[in-house]
Amino acid sequence: MELIRETGNVILVCLSASPSNERVIRAAARMCRGNEDTFLALYVGSANAGGTSNARLNENISLAKNCGAHVDTMETGEIALTIAEYAKRSGVTDLFIGESARPRLFAVRSIPDQLIRYLPDTNIHIIPDAKSSSIPQDYRRGNDKLFNVRDLLLTIGIMAVATILAYLFYHSPFSNSNIITIYILAVLVASVLTSHQLYGLIAAVLYILLFNFLFIEPRFTLLVYDPNYLVTYFVTIIAALITGSLAARLKSIAWESAENAYQAKVLLDTSDQLQKASSSEEMVKITCTQLSSLLNRDVVYYRIGPDGSIIPAGKETGSAEHRTPEVISESDREAVQWTSENGHHAGAFTNHYSDSAYRYLSIFAGERKYGVLGIRMDGRNLTGFEKSILLSIVNEFTMALDNERISREKQAAEINAETERFRSGLLRSVSHDLRTPLTAMYGNAVNLSQNSTAMTEEEKQKVYTDLQDDALWLSEQMENILSMTRLENDPDITLSPVSVEEVIEESLRHLDPHQSEHEIVVRDGDESTFAMMDAKLIVVVLVNLINNAIKYTPAGSHIEIRKEQTGRQVRISVSDDGYGIPDAEKPHVFSLYYTGKHTLSDSCRSMGIGLNLCAMILQAHHQTIEVHDNVPHGAVFSFTLEAAEVNPDE
Repeated sequence: MELIRETGNVILVCLSASPSNERVIRAAARMCRGNEDTFLALYVGSANAGGTSNARLNENISLAKNCGAHVDTMETGEIALTIAEYAKRSGVTDLFIGESARPRLFAVRSIPDQLIRYLPDTNIHIIPDAKSSSIPQDYRRGNDKLFNVRDLLLTIGIMAVATILAYLFYHSPFSNSNIITIYILAVLVASVLTSHQLYGLIAAVLYILLFNFLFIEPRFTLLVYDPNYLVTYFVTIIAALITGSLAARLKSIAWESAENAYQAKVLLDTSDQLQKASSSEEMVKITCTQLSSLLNRDVVYYRIGPDGSIIPAGKETGSAEHRTPEVISESDREAVQWTSENGHHAGAFTNHYSDSAYRYLSIFAGERKYGVLGIRMDGRNLTGFEKSILLSIVNEFTMALDNERISREKQAAEINAETERFRSGLLRSVSHDLRTPLTAMYGNAVNLSQNSTAMTEEEKQKVYTDLQDDALWLSEQMENILSMTRLENDPDITLSPVSVEEVIEESLRHLDPHQSEHEIVVRDGDESTFAMMDAKLIVVVLVNLINNAIKYTPAGSHIEIRKEQTGRQVRISVSDDGYGIPDAEKPHVFSLYYTGKHTLSDSCRSMGIGLNLCAMILQAHHQTIEVHDNVPHGAVFSFTLEAAEVNPDE
């Protein structure tokens, strides 16, 4: 099989009969983003395994299919190589595999290690066994117990090998001093390879007993006649103590270095994910998922509302299944409330609400409280290393929440400042541009009231016409301002199927009185056309475009309104054969307060908001408005709307 990936990622999960494979499958499924990603599952191995293993494998295969994966199976002995070849052919970007047992001494690399070598350009996610600590063994300290069977058997084995070598030297021409050297070397090896210096002492005691019993006269007794051997025994015990202490210190340094490296890797990964998160909800999910995976415990997060209410915001379980937060008990609610108010830990293994199954941590920055994080303890306290990782991730989480809040407040402040600038500019423009027609109307009204008897009928008709023009202009500008205010306050409009012909007819009823000086033609075809729109706003667009054509073209100009449907789009255009718009001005005609620079535009009263309002209305319709030249001269303004299908019987 060979897949060609067009969009999204290709995610591959490796199937097995392991009980923890369910965790691997669910982790891979969570990464898929619906139809954008391709989800594959592959089982490599013998399909003839019987009993419980085969039943569990079938369950895991069924789970992968239910999660939407395309499942393939292959039988081969080269597991890692087969997976790598399959991944390359399928264009896999992310590979999920369970953590396998580490190979024995002199054995080949583990399967995940081989895949890392075979697939250097693929993101390989190694999911640890849910029943074990999620911290890799390489990054955990050795067994701190004073006594364990493994180290005891290792010590006995080392001393047995040393005894065999010593026996061979005893029957050789070499001196007995070589036997002492072999045993001392064995004591040093035991001190280095075991987890506690006690085993170096045990090796030293075994050396004394074996050497004295097997090789010192009288043989096969524990009697010592030569006092020099007592000095040798004492020096050997001191050497074992010193070697064991040095080995323990070196191991402690190595463990601390490994822990620090692992902690740095975890924090880098968490920080990278938090920086890519686009919302606080996504940050909560990332943090809960990371902590649940690392600590193998249930993790919950409660957001504190403005009124102090507790709002469950997310939960992750040790099996990494995202579930709806369960109802919080009254005692836990009190613990969460106390943690939020006091900013200290509460719950299990603390002095406050110690009966709770969870341990609660307050998430806050300065005086601002974001929420409370709860970790289910299950009767087992956190180790020092787990506490260190927990606090580091919590600090990263808090910083991410605080940065997201600051960014959100900054964006809101910028929007408010821009709105205020718009309102201030609009107010200045309205105050300036409305003063002229109002003054003219007032002057004409005074002239009529005081001099009407002395005025001729022709003079009176001119004054009446001027008053009508000024009143109509004021009405148009008020309508534009109201429409702009409506869009500023509520940019979400409701679209419905409306007849384009009826909208054009309605717009023609609200035109400038000087329309009679121009020839206006509507070319709408024979078929009725419907489009998705807010009819009142589209009427405003057409009225502005047609009135502009009337105002900015000389008397006698030809104005044409045309609509045509192409596929799922309806294009409406208003063209004229006037002087047109210079190319240098075309990018600015839809800007707020722009009124043009040519002679004819200077002679017409304008506030420069009509075309900007048209652009805003079309933007609210998720469309755009365009302007281009009308050959041989003139200008064409056009915009598109989404076509609508209407049942004729409705």
